[in-house]
Amino acid sequence: MPGVSREAVDISIEAETLNITGTRTNRTPEDWRPLRRELPEGDYRLNLRLNVPVDASKIAAHVDAGVLDLSLPKAEEIKPRKIKIH
Repeated sequence: MPGVSREAVDISIEAETLNITGTRTNRTPEDWRPLRRELPEGDYRLNLRLNVPVDASKIAAHVDAGVLDLSLPKAEEIKPRKIKIH
């Protein structure tokens, strides 16, 4: 997410879909005219369908140097358990 501020990103989860939306704005001085822009400005949206249930209360997001790191822990009922035989 280079060029996107933390305030311009919205992350939500609905049912089994993770939604990430954001807005990239170019911050160039008024008197400066770039020859080429690597990253265009505008809105974007990413919708990811999750194949396992996640614990929405434990989702964490972190941005460092333009990289979004999401932690989506599995819901407790889906985690594998060892069953003891009596």
